[in-house]
Amino acid sequence: MFEAGLVGVDQLFDRSNLIYAQAIGASRPTYIIGRKGAGKTAFLFGSTMSNSVRALRTATVYQWMASVIRRWTEVRGPLFVDQAADIWEAVFEQVALFHVHDTAQENDPVNELQDVWDHLDRPEHTDATKVTERFLAELQRRIANRDLIGLNEIIGDITHGGVTFDQARRAMRAILQKRQQSLVIVMDNLEDLHARLPELRDVLSGMFRCVGRVILGNDAFGVQICLPSELFDQIHEISTAPEKDFRGSYLTIYWTAKELLKLADNRLGLYLGTHHPEQYGELLKKAAGREEPQLLRAALPPRMTSGLGAEEDPLAYLLRHTQLLPRHLIEILNSVFTAPVDGSAPWAVTEEAIRSGTRRAERMVVNGIFAAHQASFPLAREALVRLSDRLGICFAAKDLHRVFNREGIRKATGMEFGEFLPMLFTLGALGVRFDETARYNKAHFQYTFDSNLTTEEDTDFLCFHPLFTRYLHERSLPKLRSKNAKATYPHGCDPADEDYRVSLGYTAMAMRG
Repeated sequence: MFEAGLVGVDQLFDRSNLIYAQAIGASRPTYIIGRKGAGKTAFLFGSTMSNSVRALRTATVYQWMASVIRRWTEVRGPLFVDQAADIWEAVFEQVALFHVHDTAQENDPVNELQDVWDHLDRPEHTDATKVTERFLAELQRRIANRDLIGLNEIIGDITHGGVTFDQARRAMRAILQKRQQSLVIVMDNLEDLHARLPELRDVLSGMFRCVGRVILGNDAFGVQICLPSELFDQIHEISTAPEKDFRGSYLTIYWTAKELLKLADNRLGLYLGTHHPEQYGELLKKAAGREEPQLLRAALPPRMTSGLGAEEDPLAYLLRHTQLLPRHLIEILNSVFTAPVDGSAPWAVTEEAIRSGTRRAERMVVNGIFAAHQASFPLAREALVRLSDRLGICFAAKDLHRVFNREGIRKATGMEFGEFLPMLFTLGALGVRFDETARYNKAHFQYTFDSNLTTEEDTDFLCFHPLFTRYLHERSLPKLRSKNAKATYPHGCDPADEDYRVSLGYTAMAMRG
């Protein structure tokens, strides 16, 4: 219901939030980093709309680059990082050549434009990735030609229409430097990068080195790349010289509750206006004068009873079950609005639909969290399930260490407690309590911080995230209800709170290196 294809991206993309302001700032980020479901793709394309954009299909280009590197190794021996970077630079230049060819302008220098046209020799493809594939396929054939000596000759002397690649790329740079609108070459995140990381090490290290060069001395085009924050430490280690390769700025995506609600409110309006215009009109009347988000507040009941038996605001309940990610809230709302509950509809949602819909979505969201961290924590699910019904929703930090020992988690996973606890923090399964109200235990979770969460074992209390409450306490929920156990309220979930990114100093783009 809330899903959108590329056609609707412009309508659904919200340019009023702080992340977008940072993405289009004077110091445009080279790397857009975020957790799975943070909306990296939306910001990658949404923030480049004022530029000429050429997008490469990441999986295809990675696959071809891996083949080229493998071919070189088979025929000519080891390929060093700087050589892999040379190939990547040629790939980006090939895309820029295609762009110049495809967007010829009357003010372009005539001789240089002719060189570009002659070299590309009227390409049959109208897609940057297809052109790149053809270029890399030709490169593989030339690598096998022993008459060609060295990578510079293999790449630079590729000749079409009487024009070498070296001549064509010089012409391309001269043209793009004179144009008013910048060219940005973008590459989205690879969804299964966590599973492919070992086999792509040489591909990625070469790309990072190349991007570092582009940042330092390329005024013809820019590059923007999405990377998953769950793997960023491992990706950073792949670089052979991080101070060179990551010299550009990077933007880490953090969302606030208010921004997520605005996004969801907008999607609900677009959906109802398109598919249920009559009900949409009635809901607009009902929403008039309400506090933001107006449509959501009008569609949801004013209060509800949670699974623990406490009365609360439905929006608070929904936000508590996210890790402040758009994908989490969208998946949960899709499940809530389509829950097979009598009397519930997207414009008039019942309490039971909220509870059952959230319950259905929790499993998908939790599975997605495990998948995103598979490369770093392959035994996370096995480790976590051993805590099932062994602890309360909130408990003394020292109790976790005791259960870790008693349940044989070290033997089952090979993890020491000093590795186990940081893993739970990184997954967002566990947080540190910082306050308590009559209804909630308020807790800090690592996903709202740019540094690792820590705890004092003798004094702190730890809280399970609401997403993991049912996952770990399915059998003990009746007992927890009878004891009036408090739900966890993750820091940042209250739309009335100040922007935690401002208070924690995350509003400026950071620099690596």
